[in-house]
Amino acid sequence: MGDEAILLLFDEEHPCWDEETVRLAGEDSEGLKRLERSGLLEKRENIYILTEMGRKAYIDVCKGQFVEANPGMAPEKPSDQRRSLWRTRLQVLLDKSFIARWGLKEFHPGIALEYVPGLKGEEIVSLKGCDLKWTYLSNPEVQRIKTHFSVTGLKARELKPHSLDEIRMWLEENNISRECFTVDLLFLSRYDFAYYVQFPKHPNDRLGLVNADRFFFFKACPPFKDNLRNFVETIGQVHLYLMNQRHMYLPGYFDLDLADQDSLSWITWITETEEEALSLAGCFKPFGQSLIEPAKPMDIWIISTEKLKEIREKQETLFDLFSIIAHPVARTV
Repeated sequence: MGDEAILLLFDEEHPCWDEETVRLAGEDSEGLKRLERSGLLEKRENIYILTEMGRKAYIDVCKGQFVEANPGMAPEKPSDQRRSLWRTRLQVLLDKSFIARWGLKEFHPGIALEYVPGLKGEEIVSLKGCDLKWTYLSNPEVQRIKTHFSVTGLKARELKPHSLDEIRMWLEENNISRECFTVDLLFLSRYDFAYYVQFPKHPNDRLGLVNADRFFFFKACPPFKDNLRNFVETIGQVHLYLMNQRHMYLPGYFDLDLADQDSLSWITWITETEEEALSLAGCFKPFGQSLIEPAKPMDIWIISTEKLKEIREKQETLFDLFSIIAHPVARTV
């Protein structure tokens, strides 16, 4: 396919590439320069993006090869372009580091996930020194949700699930606000896919969370001590998102799959260097299990891109990979 293969890298979820990331993806990075010279790519601060001509060429190549994909539209801000590139590079590094035999890998870079109620800051967590308090637990709207959607776990499978319209109407009637948080990279691991494909899809499962392990990857930006409050607030937003799935949308099917095996929910913070990973682990250490206690089962881990880049032989599973490069912060065992 030559340079057409490189052109097709620039889809709507991966609009920004550089030479290093293209090489990591197994393609000829010189093709970027050729596509730039032909007017299909534009280079901004070492980041390549599609031009208008490039987007048209992308569509034509997709039609000719019967590929269903849309061309990427790069964000305008240079900082957003760098973040998009970082997410793409993380996906490439993860994808090439383990096999996931008999399963499917599904990546969602930069995905916005909605949660209710739309709490922020001190409404989610109070952090004073080493004293952490999950303030969302006493929030009246959280308690109202848990009371109205009270049946969870396997007992919920005995009841007809609330429809998405019913949930939406109840939230509107109770004036419960909504908020979103962005996951740098959401990875859904669909293990034993051929076995689970026989089961009908849950009517509320728009993202495909049932019968999958979910990994929420976030970029950890230094200085870690200064940003610790933001990190912990993000963990709290994930708490609320998990609570929504367990109580409202997917009760009975979120933590156990249809074969009654555990479905995992792991937060993973990504640092650039291994030294930074150890530093961040030290920042989290005083809080221990309190970081996950109200939202178990869930885990929190840290890995560095430095260690990811050192992987030369693909591991069998993501768990094998984590066993050799990841630092546990808090675990459900």
